[in-house]
Amino acid sequence: MADQVGTCSTCGTATAASRRRRARYCSNACRQRAYRQRVNEPGPALDSFIGRDAELAHLTRSDARVLTLVGPAGVGKSRLAKEFARDRAAWVDLAGTSEVAKACAAALGRPAEEPVLGTLVRALDEKPLLVLDNCERVAADCAALLEPLLLGCPALKVVATSREPLRVPGEVLFPVRPLSITNAVELFADRASANQVGLRLGGRDALAALCAKLDRLPLAIELAARLVTVLPVDELLNRLDDRLELLNRGNRTAAERHQSLRAAIGWSYDHLSAEEQHVFRCISQGAEDFGLDGAVQACDLPTDRVLVLLSALVAKSLLTSTGTGRFEQLESIRLYGRERLAEQARRGQSTAANR
Repeated sequence: MADQVGTCSTCGTATAASRRRRARYCSNACRQRAYRQRVNEPGPALDSFIGRDAELAHLTRSDARVLTLVGPAGVGKSRLAKEFARDRAAWVDLAGTSEVAKACAAALGRPAEEPVLGTLVRALDEKPLLVLDNCERVAADCAALLEPLLLGCPALKVVATSREPLRVPGEVLFPVRPLSITNAVELFADRASANQVGLRLGGRDALAALCAKLDRLPLAIELAARLVTVLPVDELLNRLDDRLELLNRGNRTAAERHQSLRAAIGWSYDHLSAEEQHVFRCISQGAEDFGLDGAVQACDLPTDRVLVLLSALVAKSLLTSTGTGRFEQLESIRLYGRERLAEQARRGQSTAANR
């Protein structure tokens, strides 16, 4: 039998011919590179994707060089990005690393050789679509890497998820909003039914009220859906003032910050400066809708400084500007702020008592 000629599935060079079968890779290095790339690509979803078809279509149509999905904790940025990335993009999870370039190289199945930039440019010429997930804690490093990558790879497009903008040239922001009430109810019913076959949930009005109280946040809804096996919907609705204590049973395989609603919001709070944390705690005392004067009174800081800090909280998805000089805060986020405010007060009392 004549030798068969093939090409490497990773780099495209000619492979060593075999009399028995065509070799898929030209070397062990390429075989390992292909394995690392498969490991870093999103696999099939194990639950249904609900309520984001319009957003997914927008991602698919967008011609932005850098499209950053921004939004508050638990709104579903990563899930939307995963649905978009499947079978088409290299996926890089940056939640647990400070080495952005090396994480990208690993996701692309390339060794992090110096200079890493050259390695990435060559890899992205072959697969010019990159998804960077959880960028908020390394936003500056992402921006520093992306600008030369975009210049070096004219065809490259990047989708990023972050709780704040990356502030890189060519970036277009795509706010991911809480679900509509209709989709929120559908998501709750789907996840609750998965927890108990034949479960009866009650009327739609009660489900709609529950989802509205949960700010229509997918993470909060999914966590609440786990409780309907022990609490009827009406009773669960009545207990949502304690949601940060109640909603703490996430998937065992989920990241720690997605194990509870408190941890999800805390991931953002812990990344704030001391001044930003102070303003965040102070404004949580008021209503969900407030103006600049109310924030100044609550924070006891100069007006110009409060405005700067409020702008920072808006950029970090912990506050929303209505565009009319007023600000809004999701109830779940406001309750977290009140919890931290009470904790701060207890620390102050303890310090005073020990003097």
